[in-house]
Amino acid sequence: MDVASRSRSRVEERLTRLEEEFGPPEVTQTTFEVEAERYQRSLERSRDGQLDVRCVVRDDDGAVLLREGNGEWIVPRGQTQPDERLSEAVKRIVREAADVDCTVTDAVSANIHGIRNEDDESASTVYRLSVVFTAEIVDSAEPSEESVRWDAEADAVSELV
Repeated sequence: MDVASRSRSRVEERLTRLEEEFGPPEVTQTTFEVEAERYQRSLERSRDGQLDVRCVVRDDDGAVLLREGNGEWIVPRGQTQPDERLSEAVKRIVREAADVDCTVTDAVSANIHGIRNEDDESASTVYRLSVVFTAEIVDSAEPSEESVRWDAEADAVSELV
């Protein structure tokens, strides 16, 4: 089985697990080209079965949890680890990003990324899955780090995921 078939199969397996745990999310697909180094990183993550995760965490007042990353404010994000349940991965990623605990409420969207190597047209497309989850804060304590904040602006969410 070639790279494209293997990675597509892994994406389908992850979608099935996602549906079993949360029900069917809205699924979209995009294909794009990246430089060779980023393509290689995508290929390795695909072999490991990693899923890209973003999580919109809200507090009791509806504000969204953000952390600073690369000079901008973003929702907590990361990758799953091998054999990690999706809800546990989301909780871990949020805890690592902001030092807060959450309850995962839903998987709202999934995007299948077809990634091509812009430097090598003969390289197979690698497929990756990225999922946006929603969650609620367990304890409404203020974040302890300056690089984490709550944003009450509702418009911020669509720009961040």
